[in-house]
Order: sequence, then C-alpha cells, then structure tokens
Amino acid sequence: MTQRMICLPGHIVDHMRANCPGRTDEKLQESFGISYNTWRRIDAGLPIRVNLAERIVQRVNSRYHPEAHKCENERKLG
Repeated sequence: MTQRMICLPGHIVDHMRANCPGRTDEKLQESFGISYNTWRRIDAGLPIRVNLAERIVQRVNSRYHPEAHKCENERKLG
C-alpha cells in the first residue's frame, strides 16, 4: 500500500521556521511533535505523509492560533 504524500503549505513552514526555538530533536519534538529528519524534509520542501502534515497543521494552529482552533472545533461540534 502506497502512502499519500504532500508538501506543507509555505505559510506553515515559514511559521515553523520563525517559531522554533532550536533545530534539535528535543526542540522540534517539543514545538511541533516532529523529528529532526522530518524537519529536514519539510525545510527542503519535500513531501511528507498526509496524516503527519495534518497533525502538524493542527498542532501549529492550536499552539500558535488557539482562537482559530477553538472556532474550528466549535463548528465541528455544532
């Protein structure tokens, strides 16, 4: 079975670059839940698994834009 792959949107990658306190496994895991190897793929503009991309976008939105995440969850529940 082949896994679907996509590239993260540029604005998400730019946001990650600007808001990561370090480029180590520990800091990347703490900030975005990813490894350094995954970061290298993202930073190079290479595709990652769709489900991983969805988790990263959700984490970025909930951590750095909680009001947008809250509204999205309310729409899903409503």
